[in-house]
Amino acid sequence: MLKPKNTLFRFISNFLFWIFRHKFFRTQNIIFSAILHARGYNNHSNNIASGESFFIEKILLPTNPKICIDIGANIGDYSQEILEKTSATVIAFEPLQTQYNYLKSRLQVFGNRAITVNEGVSNISGHMDINYHPERSEHASFSTSINKIDYVNNEFKQKSKTTTLDDWINQHKISRVDFIKIDVEGFEKEVLIGASKTILSFKPKFIQIEFNWHQLFRDTTLFYFSEILSNYYVYQLLHNNWIKRDPKDPFSNIYLYSNFVFVHK
Repeated sequence: MLKPKNTLFRFISNFLFWIFRHKFFRTQNIIFSAILHARGYNNHSNNIASGESFFIEKILLPTNPKICIDIGANIGDYSQEILEKTSATVIAFEPLQTQYNYLKSRLQVFGNRAITVNEGVSNISGHMDINYHPERSEHASFSTSINKIDYVNNEFKQKSKTTTLDDWINQHKISRVDFIKIDVEGFEKEVLIGASKTILSFKPKFIQIEFNWHQLFRDTTLFYFSEILSNYYVYQLLHNNWIKRDPKDPFSNIYLYSNFVFVHK
């Protein structure tokens, strides 16, 4: 027999469940969005909100990195912040010509610490069409399937030279890699496949991957990336912290913007 306290608790719980199930859908969405923001999702307004500034200042800088690689550098916000806050050399890859020209001009103040490469990074070296819109170049991708996302409108194509990270590292005789940042709008799987020898040989301390709606249409999950990077722990960036995540947990595989950092074991 239920005690009075338990009966009251069940009544209140059932009543609230009924209220939120049949009423206040907007309130539900607001609460749910707030919870997701607190867990590190959809915080994309700037590098502070995304947790990337925290990562550079509090996590990356103390490890004294020498070589950092920015794949999908766009106009160079992330590369510039690394160059300003650490003494590392940054190798920044950007395939779109207009964005690359801006990137190169922007980073030239850092001299030979900034190496800019007008190529895309893939699982093959050669040439590919990159899909983009000139007004939203941050959404450019070698994948066409991400056009299923309602805010992506990549109507234009540009033939771009591509390389694998393994080929580029070998050709330029790079002797170490401390950090790899991958922001390629759904093309992360191909980048990792083409970087497998580099990751195995140099064991970079950190690998950052942007995880977003794009992955839904590329049939990839955070768990999938954790299987490829099996020697790494998985952390999710918050705006002023980071937290270890279980890649098998469904709450870690939500298809909304977030940055995950894989930390070598």
